[in-house]
Amino acid sequence: MRNTLIVCAALMLIAAVPSLAQEAGPMPGDVLISEDFEAGMDNWWVEGGERVWVEDGRLHVKADPPEGSGGPNVATVWCRTPIEGNTRIEFDAHVVSSSTAVNNINFFFYFADPSGVPLYHTREERSDAGYAKYHALNGNILTFLNDPKANEGLAEGEFAPARVRIRHCPGFILLAETFNYRCRQGETYHMEIEKRDDVIRFSVDGVYLLGVRDPQPWQSGLIGLRTFRTHLWWDNITVTAIK
Repeated sequence: MRNTLIVCAALMLIAAVPSLAQEAGPMPGDVLISEDFEAGMDNWWVEGGERVWVEDGRLHVKADPPEGSGGPNVATVWCRTPIEGNTRIEFDAHVVSSSTAVNNINFFFYFADPSGVPLYHTREERSDAGYAKYHALNGNILTFLNDPKANEGLAEGEFAPARVRIRHCPGFILLAETFNYRCRQGETYHMEIEKRDDVIRFSVDGVYLLGVRDPQPWQSGLIGLRTFRTHLWWDNITVTAIK
């Protein structure tokens, strides 16, 4: 009888090992998202925007209608695959045009509804992609753009540094800001966001630009691609678990 109990206990322990591994979350090196858009947009959904489409393996997002037309000048594109834990997020972004020269590249990460309702289920409530509607959600926002006012008075061919911000939501709280590097039309930028516990670091083309500690770091959620008054494309989006 005793031997039987020992065997049963051992079998129960073995059976529990896989579930314990799953509860521990992703392991360092695990690729949580790998997207080159060669298969289209099956894993994405759109809120707002004039037009969103895949061309030559790149996700184009256009939200820059003629002034006064009343057309949608903002867009958010969400990935359906959630991320969790510490991650390194990499992607390429390229501004094709921007009528107001804002060259707006925004990235949402670790976004979720505080109520626990999946964002996909409430997408119709954000069909216009109004910016304030995202500020009530959990998550972080990276903003990388050109500041047209800062370029006033500069000689032809000169550009002011890009404006970079990292925010915490809910509340749209500014955690850090810097003016560095550049954000120009016609250039492809390789961007990297590293989230390790409460520290967020941002680099472009291998150049470190900004880092901050988030006093209330989020541990899971979705990533989203966001823009304003800009036509740009995104590609090579990879999210990898790190220690």
